[in-house]
Amino acid sequence: MPLVLLILKMAGAEELTLEGSIKIALKHNPDVLKAEQLVREKKWALMYYRSERFPQVSLVGSYYGAEDTTHRSATLRVSQEVLRFGRTPYLELKARREYRKARFAYRRTVADVISRVRKAFLSVLLTEDEIAERMELLKEFERKHRRMEERLEVGKVRPIDVKEARLEVLDERLRINTLERALRAQKLELLKVMGLLGRASPDGIELVGEVPEEEVPEDSLDAMVRKALENRSEVAELREEVEEQRRLVRQALWEWFPGITASASYGRGRTDLNFRMSKVEGQWRGTMYLERPLGRGTEREDWEVRVGLVFPIFRGMRNWGVLQEERAKLKSLEYELKKLEDRIEVEVREDFFKVLDAKERLDIQRERVEITKERLEIFEALIEYEWARYITYEDLLRRREDFHSAQREYFSDRREYVMALEDLRRAVEEWR
Repeated sequence: MPLVLLILKMAGAEELTLEGSIKIALKHNPDVLKAEQLVREKKWALMYYRSERFPQVSLVGSYYGAEDTTHRSATLRVSQEVLRFGRTPYLELKARREYRKARFAYRRTVADVISRVRKAFLSVLLTEDEIAERMELLKEFERKHRRMEERLEVGKVRPIDVKEARLEVLDERLRINTLERALRAQKLELLKVMGLLGRASPDGIELVGEVPEEEVPEDSLDAMVRKALENRSEVAELREEVEEQRRLVRQALWEWFPGITASASYGRGRTDLNFRMSKVEGQWRGTMYLERPLGRGTEREDWEVRVGLVFPIFRGMRNWGVLQEERAKLKSLEYELKKLEDRIEVEVREDFFKVLDAKERLDIQRERVEITKERLEIFEALIEYEWARYITYEDLLRRREDFHSAQREYFSDRREYVMALEDLRRAVEEWR
């Protein structure tokens, strides 16, 4: 049975933590799996262009037949590249860039999936907390309804008062039912991000954890900006591009290096040892070759050395043009890196201030809920026990609406604050 099905059994509710959800998502989310395979594909494509640096072994056989003669031969050939310098070939450079692009795309995908899992997980916890608080409120409304029915029997209140109390119970039950349906949809979203949609039931999981509402110190902004510039994959990718372009600028100087071709051979007995060096796509490569016939061969001992040099004196500004082109690309990348770092700094600062604003609104709204609830309880007591001569039912209804409105705003502000914290974490790419 797969590990995920052992974690999330269909038979009953299974506890699931935030850390466990993230681990499962990183193993089963289709976006992560696709990005992982793309990295593997580009890695092996790069290995294809680097394969010449590894030993090459081959067995060569030939047969010749004519009317009066036949000839058979088999030779073992081994080669190994021993030196390489100059400019990086275009196809290898392209493969290297595609591999880097795939690696950092994988990092961004992982960061996005972690952020989505955290938001979906915390959204479920927020809804469960709201349902729990509303269940307590529903119990108060039910007790109030029963009390009103008892007072109606002794003629202390009017029938309309009982109906008003019953309507409060029904309204609160409707809010709870709506939240429970939303909770199921949120659990489905969590399972989808985890890659478990269709393999686990939203009714079969129980989330364990608390909603983080930690304070964000106002003096921590600069540290968060520095951390974002260290952690963000976009910055790391562009910094690698800049370093690569600096190498290309240095490699452009090889265009002034003399062209060298060299070969050397030494034969002893039936074994030949050869060395060849030549320039291929702006790069010099030197390779050793060993050949030995399998079977009978001619015994001999000889050697040979050849060296050729070509000194570039003037090539129509070609070399200078190549160097200036690479330098211009380097400057462009450096400007792009500075622009990206500025954009990320602004993004982190905006998300940071959103967190502070959301926290301040949440604290104010929490006090507003307490005040409106206390005011409503006072008005209800005055109306119920006929202590207030000048308070009308319209005043009471306004107080009820003030309380319910403040309560809705409180739950909305709390969710907004938690999501703002998660946006800040995503901007910094800090998940602890």
